[in-house]
Amino acid sequence: MSSNASARNQSAEISTPMQRGRAYGFFAAAMEYPEGELSGLIRAGEIAKQARQIFCEIYPELETAIDWNTLADAGKDDELSIEYTRLFDVGGSDGPPCCLNSGAANSDARMQLLEELVRFYNYFGLTAGETEANELPDHLSTQFEFMYYLCHQEAESLEAGEDADDYQRAQRDFLNRHPGQWVPNLSLKLEEGFAPPYYLSLGKLMNRFIQLEQKHIESVVSKLKAPEPHAPVAEAPVSEKKSKVIPITPVSM
Repeated sequence: MSSNASARNQSAEISTPMQRGRAYGFFAAAMEYPEGELSGLIRAGEIAKQARQIFCEIYPELETAIDWNTLADAGKDDELSIEYTRLFDVGGSDGPPCCLNSGAANSDARMQLLEELVRFYNYFGLTAGETEANELPDHLSTQFEFMYYLCHQEAESLEAGEDADDYQRAQRDFLNRHPGQWVPNLSLKLEEGFAPPYYLSLGKLMNRFIQLEQKHIESVVSKLKAPEPHAPVAEAPVSEKKSKVIPITPVSM
């Protein structure tokens, strides 16, 4: 292989996880409460434009799978914010119709789920605050921000010529055990809850993207030399592996 071809392959190897990380960051930001800047970006069509560019560049088959125009549909006045509250914040004894916390559907098993999520985050020196709902370890945004982090760490490791296996296996294990388990159900609940077009399309995009991601990362991990399950799912404490604790923070558009 020529040096130019080798450089191109290396560049693609690095840019792919960076692009994938950007996609997870997009979801974390696009699912915030729709006010201020986010509301303006939706109405201006910028969210739809960014989404189409980001996701179709990674997986071209998404081009015809999503109605991208609906991501610019914010409804009238404050309709989208009212719908956000109805769908994700307000509910009866069973909670909101489309709760964004993955463990809310099974309160008996939630503590075990939260402990596992915290072990994942702590293994990489990350913490998720617990003062607000969208900072809980099982919140959709927190989980997507963690995937954003893993993808970027993978890219940085590859760029530095270092081993990225740890981050790649973590992506596979985390995706399969968490977003891959409950995002399909969230997408279904958005349909059942008569969500506005913006959230219906986001739910469908999340679901289709994660399905493609699971295939992609499984293919990557299958080529590694030692494909054992990743350590964060173990019971042993792993929070001391990294000395620096980095808060999981919202990802901006």
